Amino acid sequence: MSNKTRKKDLIHLAFVLGLIVVLNIVSGQWFFRVDLTAEKRYTLADITRDFLADIDDDIMVKVYLEGDLNVGFQKLSRSTRELLDEFEVATSGDLHYHFVSPDNDAEGIEELKEYGAEAVPVFESSADGRQIQSHVYPYAIVRMGDYEIVVNLLEHLQGRSGAENLHISQESLEYKFVDAIGRLISDEVKAIAFLEGHGELDELDVYSASETLSHYYQVDRGSLTDDPYILDNYEALIIAKPQERFSEKDKFIIDQYIMRGGRVFWLVDAVNVTLDSLRQSTETVGMAPDINLADQLFRYGVRINPDLVQDMQAAQIPINVSPAGQQPRFVPVPWMFNPLLHPGQSHAITRNINLVRSEFISSLDTVGNLSYVDREVILQTGRRSRIHQVPVYISLALVNEEPQPEEFNLSHIPVAVAMEGRFPSAFANRSIPPGVNMSEDEVLSKSEHTRMVVVSDGDIIRNEVRRRHTGSPQPQPLGFDEMSNHTFGNEQFVLNAVNYLADEKGWLSLRNRSYQLRMLDREELSSNLTFWQWFNMLLPLIALFIGGVIVIAIRKTKHGKKSVYSFENLQRKNL
Repeated sequence: MSNKTRKKDLIHLAFVLGLIVVLNIVSGQWFFRVDLTAEKRYTLADITRDFLADIDDDIMVKVYLEGDLNVGFQKLSRSTRELLDEFEVATSGDLHYHFVSPDNDAEGIEELKEYGAEAVPVFESSADGRQIQSHVYPYAIVRMGDYEIVVNLLEHLQGRSGAENLHISQESLEYKFVDAIGRLISDEVKAIAFLEGHGELDELDVYSASETLSHYYQVDRGSLTDDPYILDNYEALIIAKPQERFSEKDKFIIDQYIMRGGRVFWLVDAVNVTLDSLRQSTETVGMAPDINLADQLFRYGVRINPDLVQDMQAAQIPINVSPAGQQPRFVPVPWMFNPLLHPGQSHAITRNINLVRSEFISSLDTVGNLSYVDREVILQTGRRSRIHQVPVYISLALVNEEPQPEEFNLSHIPVAVAMEGRFPSAFANRSIPPGVNMSEDEVLSKSEHTRMVVVSDGDIIRNEVRRRHTGSPQPQPLGFDEMSNHTFGNEQFVLNAVNYLADEKGWLSLRNRSYQLRMLDREELSSNLTFWQWFNMLLPLIALFIGGVIVIAIRKTKHGKKSVYSFENLQRKNL
């Protein structure tokens, strides 16, 4: 090798080494990652990135998804780590995280149990067919200063497979961590209110919902006065199962609150009947009470129909099957007047929540041509439903009748709707009701951009209460069904609905993040198993063989030309 060639090679080597050093320096100062997935699953939403960029306080995250995990939980753990990597970069290093194995942190596990975060049992089959049970702690503790919040990383939707639930859990990670951090750093506590004065559910009936909402808001209760601005300090108003007639004054105050941008969560029964009253007399007639809200809701674009819905997919109620005079013996029996409602998957309120339990619910319609209001059905019945117009005869003896599928010929009856936009006033071109201290100039005929949620069943927000009439009543968790020992999605629905109403920045939109679950076609795999086995085994070998042939051909062509060129040069030199 000549000195000239050696010098040229040294220059190339120095250039490559210098380039590597420069790239290392640049990469140390500038972090980037290219997200090539179709759904941008590794890219934070803009609202998240802006929120994290404004954080100045140190935030510590301890994740317990570590140790001996199966493949599904390993994937959830890896997704959590990747998300927290992005959070760490977006906060410019103000967020720090570490993963710990539950086996090595007994003190941390005791702390989780104090928050009610219990181990999740996981059942797997071993190679010899035995069932092996292990325990996983799918939790993270987010801490800032002296305050901390436990985040449950695992979603469990009834009727979904383990793979689907783990996939849904990955979709929910960004919202859950942003929600926890937002609650920790928030200096202002927004206020919401339960309306009283019209026979609404009392404090015991909504104890579970109030307790859940109190983690986010200041929760008040109260009646309306003659002050038309009494509701203006509240982000949202909850009207939970009113039983008495609304005066025009109260309707006007609620209407003008909406016109000024107020948000209302309507949970209104169109038919007056309850299971408690039915248990006392075993039979009753469902009638439509006049609580004087139909015209106001109609003006806003929704009508709750005076009927009752039955569905073959329904919750169970306890029925005494013992003969008269003997010790009562209760057995769970499906009660088709308590449909299990299907949440819509396209709206942030109901995406990825469990079925919602209802009790004597009515159908609901959207009405009017309100082009400036977006309306979306968020709860509906199942595939086999029917409607009874009032008055409707109801008896506990109906549980003994075998339902005929051909009679349940309606599907997906809407029972709840979310609305957003600019609503017309129910009091446009009308005089101010007596008793309201307000001038005509202050009355608004069209609302600011605002939101409403309307549900045709007040019992969706009502929890059961044991020992109600004793000195120590015991409210049960919202949505908990003692007969099946299952918790339905009522609590999550109520929380999401209120968050939707009070959400100024759009945090709830993060719940709409969707990652496509690409699963194997099991039918195709089972019918062509041998083909796919050979395909997967031979394809890499064939690709390797073709690549080798191409490389040999290129090298042969290249070196063949060099040899000819060198031989010609040698001949010229000899001459």
